[in-house]
Amino acid sequence: MISSKITFFCSLLFLWGVGCSSDPSIEDQLEEGNEEMENPVPEEEESLSHKEKAKAVYDMIQSLYKKEDLYRENFPSQSGDPAYSYLWPYVGMLTAGNVLYELGYDRSILDKEFSGLEAYYDDRNVLPTYQAAPVTEGQTDHYYDDSAIVAMELIKAYELTGDAFYLNRAKTVTEFIMSGEDSRMGGGLYWFEAESTNCTGGANCMKAANTSAYASYVTSKMYQLTNESQYRTFAERVYEWNYNTLRDPSDNLYWNDINIATEQINTTKWTYNAALMIMAGVNLYEISDDQEYLNEAIATARSAYSKFTSIVNGQIFYQTHDSWFNVELLSAFVQLSEYDSKTDEYIDVFIKNMDYAWDNARNAEEQFFEDWSGNSEGRYYWLLHQAALIEAYGVVALYENES
Repeated sequence: MISSKITFFCSLLFLWGVGCSSDPSIEDQLEEGNEEMENPVPEEEESLSHKEKAKAVYDMIQSLYKKEDLYRENFPSQSGDPAYSYLWPYVGMLTAGNVLYELGYDRSILDKEFSGLEAYYDDRNVLPTYQAAPVTEGQTDHYYDDSAIVAMELIKAYELTGDAFYLNRAKTVTEFIMSGEDSRMGGGLYWFEAESTNCTGGANCMKAANTSAYASYVTSKMYQLTNESQYRTFAERVYEWNYNTLRDPSDNLYWNDINIATEQINTTKWTYNAALMIMAGVNLYEISDDQEYLNEAIATARSAYSKFTSIVNGQIFYQTHDSWFNVELLSAFVQLSEYDSKTDEYIDVFIKNMDYAWDNARNAEEQFFEDWSGNSEGRYYWLLHQAALIEAYGVVALYENES
């Protein structure tokens, strides 16, 4: 069956991102935003580090969203909610386990989140992987992007702990991810498995930028860990397909997908598609020492900053919806900053957004608004929008060497 993830994702495609004007310099924009905040921070909260904020958000989620060994999809519950969260938001809690452990918190947090993940594992005979909902809730779809974000966290858990289970499971999941590529439209990956076999029409019969970028990132990381050539070959091929097929040459950002039946391109652009192509490009640069990969990553980063920021409340904000997508871009900027010092300025804007949100975009339950500028609560109730802040504060704490 097709899970409600399709309904949610397809509704996203009708949202317009918040555009910015003519790429003003960061310095000029920040100069415009030096106004006093309307709601100053209480003194006791000013002392919290980003590391402590990451843990505070994690604790809030445990209080509001925890359900047995898993989590609720939303708090408060929304009409049509599943019994437990879908895999996508659950992966946000895997990221939390990894980043909090890397920051020095007890490993029991990491172990707990990865233990819960196994509720989603479909140990089928052919291409086992994680499915969209816990297996106790029945059979659901297997998404290539979901599996890729799980694989990213399995790889990170292996790097942090040295536990071979995580690497072996990442290999299993990566085999499933790689099966999502075929020669239709010249290459690239489908969105989910049910559409990967002889689909002939419909909105989901397409090759997607997100799955292809994630697949390139995961396989390039697997090559770095294993030195197995199949991963490098795949990563380079899928990266090139995405770059040549779904990149907008006018700004080096990425369109969402191309329909197989109509050959029409969905020209929506998302922060996370840019992010994963930056991250894959950096990996491939590290593997090959080919400067073109790094140049392409930097070009996408420049345009992502220009496209996805605007002036709100007298200061710069990244787009005021889809927090988790935006945090993927933050993580990409942090990875790129090792090679491109200008990226530090983009990260600094993110940090100002996060700190502003802490003071001005939370409700009485300490949940963050989807809009970090504080102008709209948006879908604050969704687990993934809250988990995104753990990653954001945690990644910045690591970037600032707080651990």
